[in-house]
Amino acid sequence: MVEFPIPASAATPESRSSKKGQFGVALEPEVVRICGFALLVGLVSGLAAQALLELIYLFTNIFFYGRFSFAITNPAYHHLGFWVILIPPIGGLVAGAMIYYWEPTLKGHGIPEAMESVLFGHSRMRIRVAVLKPLATAFAIGTGGPFGAEGPIIQTGAALGSLFGQAIGLTPYYRRVLLACGAAGGMAATFTAPLAGILVAIELLLFELRARSFIPVALASVVATGVRIYFVGWSPLFPAPAFKVTGTTELWLFGLLGIIMGLVSIGMIRALSWLEDFFDNLPVKRALIWSPVIGALILGVIGYFCPQVFGTSYDTIRDMLNDRLTIGKLVGISVAKFWALVISLGSGTTGGVFAPSLVVGGGLGSAFGMICRHFFPSVVSDPAFYALAAMAAVFGSIARAPFTSIVFLFELSHNPNSLLPLIVCVMIADGFVRLFSRDSIMTIKLVKRGLIILQDYSVPVLMRARVDQVMEKQFNVIQGEDELRKVLPTFAPKETLTPVVNKAGGLVGIVEPHDLLRTEPPDHHFRMRELARQDFVLAYPGESVDRVHRDMMLKDTENVVVVEPDGSRKPIGIVRANDILQLRRWLMEEETREPKTDVNEH
Repeated sequence: MVEFPIPASAATPESRSSKKGQFGVALEPEVVRICGFALLVGLVSGLAAQALLELIYLFTNIFFYGRFSFAITNPAYHHLGFWVILIPPIGGLVAGAMIYYWEPTLKGHGIPEAMESVLFGHSRMRIRVAVLKPLATAFAIGTGGPFGAEGPIIQTGAALGSLFGQAIGLTPYYRRVLLACGAAGGMAATFTAPLAGILVAIELLLFELRARSFIPVALASVVATGVRIYFVGWSPLFPAPAFKVTGTTELWLFGLLGIIMGLVSIGMIRALSWLEDFFDNLPVKRALIWSPVIGALILGVIGYFCPQVFGTSYDTIRDMLNDRLTIGKLVGISVAKFWALVISLGSGTTGGVFAPSLVVGGGLGSAFGMICRHFFPSVVSDPAFYALAAMAAVFGSIARAPFTSIVFLFELSHNPNSLLPLIVCVMIADGFVRLFSRDSIMTIKLVKRGLIILQDYSVPVLMRARVDQVMEKQFNVIQGEDELRKVLPTFAPKETLTPVVNKAGGLVGIVEPHDLLRTEPPDHHFRMRELARQDFVLAYPGESVDRVHRDMMLKDTENVVVVEPDGSRKPIGIVRANDILQLRRWLMEEETREPKTDVNEH
């Protein structure tokens, strides 16, 4: 049974009709308590994000430099020579064993599993995910996996929020809110990006923008960001110059770059899908263990020739944003990272796609900027500016989270002048990918399992209409003092719902044809007030159909009587479930053609 958190103010129609009592109408008081829980979840997810990063640094030092240290280290600077090929398979074997023996949902980059929990699992996640996901990710990235930490920490934070919600007995909806709080906190704490943390929760987990979920998520993201600042300060993760477009003409080049990045994103989505199928169907016993090892071995070979693909590649991203690489180096790193990512992730290991997508897009975008500057030196401002826009475009389009991507790169660059080119490039890339690809990199795995996943959301039609817009205004009433024997000769069987009123016109109850016809002839002296039923919802004009429909479900009835809001209870309209279903037809006509009739004419 689906559970809906119903505010106290919705308990009676009378309380909803009052113009004086406004408390709890726009935001249910329960949200105050949820906000307190969100602060705690944000704190814990922020600490979990910092712990994961520290584990990655530790394993990177151990496996690439043979020392026990938490110092930030880049595996690309190793001195292992040919032996480096054997390092990634160690992480692949550990991650594969964890997936096979303990927790299958550790496989992949984490966000699809969190989405599945929200949409189909009543927002329940297991404690093993919260414990094993960061450990498996630290092993995978610490041994050279070409991933980012953001996807796994989003799943870890989501698991922490879900577990807390389960422990204190919250409804599935509010468990979902705390799950999203944990995910937002994990993202925000990884990159010092509170707005991006909020938006990633909205675009990939909540699929709504409502105060009762948005406010707790925002608070959790702020707290988690505070944790990050406590450990590393305010300095941006990817410092970059102050970019500025030369003029509106340059926006055309950013638009062209968006199309190119859209093509790259489509290639990434389809390559990953094909490789997942390939590794899943390998004729190998215990493929969940050995497929990541095979993928990691291929990664080792790629990394031997291009060591920049190892690890999170944060240093490489900084180089791209500061024009420190040549065209050949940029293209080579991007292509190598592309294949390192899709092969490693397709083989079934664990890690995030956000940071790798920045490398793939950044290198190609910077190279594009250099080429354009060669031909149009007066138009192109800075090739690194194109790297920034391309980074946002690739992630925004593969994840189908354009607003998250725009805000994230805007926050990381600390550059207000970057906003317009980011919007142009990202939205064109996102639209291009949607035009040619039904699925995103976040949903393709779930679609293969037969699940229906829609990443678009809109205000439901039930929330856009008022009950007085769908009610039937032409109806008959029956006096409560009338006897049944006098009513039957004049009663029209086609009337499906008839209000029964008192002498003052106030509502007493309702009757339907079967109520009258099933009464035995000796009982025809009954008065209508005695036959009137109470299984109906009392509504007032101006109320949303969504709220009235919720009351109908809670009372398990198809009958609604709309009355005057002045306290007289005088019926002014009736509504049946079928009238509400007609709203769907109204929406279809609104989206496809000019409506034949306006909803206000009902």
